[in-house]
Amino acid sequence: MEHLLISLLSVRNATRTKRKLDLLKKWKTVDTKLLCSSKFVSVFDDTVVLPSGKEIVYTKIELRNFVTVLPLTENKIVMIEILRYPRNCLSLEVPSGHTEAGETPEESAFRELKEETGYSAGKLVSMGCFHPLSRSTQQAHLFLAKDLKKGTQMLEATEQINVKHVPFEEVKEMLTEGKITHAPTIIALQRFLLSKNFSY
Repeated sequence: MEHLLISLLSVRNATRTKRKLDLLKKWKTVDTKLLCSSKFVSVFDDTVVLPSGKEIVYTKIELRNFVTVLPLTENKIVMIEILRYPRNCLSLEVPSGHTEAGETPEESAFRELKEETGYSAGKLVSMGCFHPLSRSTQQAHLFLAKDLKKGTQMLEATEQINVKHVPFEEVKEMLTEGKITHAPTIIALQRFLLSKNFSY
């Protein structure tokens, strides 16, 4: 009886292991069809074969990578109040922007900070990255900006921005109350505030 139980457990464990391994099997792309494309986004219908052998059509989105910068001045965070279309409402955020062709994420971070706030950073510290959408390979890089030097904004025609200096405690309170709704800003602030590796 004991040997039978051991055998049954071995079979069950082997089945569980096989299921875990199945998760690691990649989908096979057999065809891709471009549905629409613009400067900022491209949408595709991919025909793929699942590990089970089933063929499906999966809609994929290609978006440009971007950076989000969290600028620090003493006990405050430099934030921007920006008008966001199509919602046509104000949003409190930290600077963000797309990585241009040929730029490294660090170069994009220096540029976006200068353009949107007027500040130049003496030092950038990487806070890692994240993937905003499950249907896209888009990557967002997060940076902490220190040793700031004030200058002049270089806004684009579509940017309506006011610069604000917000104390840490006020930022924490707004996060708790859900008053900050810009996802990259929320992730950057939480990663900074929860980390023991970054000093004020």
